[in-house]
Amino acid sequence: MNENKIIYRNYGIADRFPDGTIELNKHLNDYPKLKKSLLMHEARHTNNQKMNRTDLMNDLTSLNQLNMIEMVKFMVRHPFSIVQIFPIYWTKTGGWSYDEVSILYWGLLSVVIIIALSIGFLI
Repeated sequence: MNENKIIYRNYGIADRFPDGTIELNKHLNDYPKLKKSLLMHEARHTNNQKMNRTDLMNDLTSLNQLNMIEMVKFMVRHPFSIVQIFPIYWTKTGGWSYDEVSILYWGLLSVVIIIALSIGFLI
């Protein structure tokens, strides 16, 4: 991993900012495997301000590399970590932050729900 500054917080799971700073939930210290895989994931992100292909591919391919069962356990045991799935949230380092992948996910989910409801009303 590069020389990234790590800041610990009580909410969310992990974020990387354009200056290379990584914010991690302080409770990840109790989950060393999950913490290591998240650090590796965040270190692979670029320092670009906006989402680019490299960052998007990192987010999409990391789903295989992260232990999702451990992630769900972590989120259940530490409810403030659920902030991570919000498309817009506040961080110590970046202030108001938005996650393009989360926005894309929630947008796609909304479209699917609207289509399903529309089909349900038509039947």
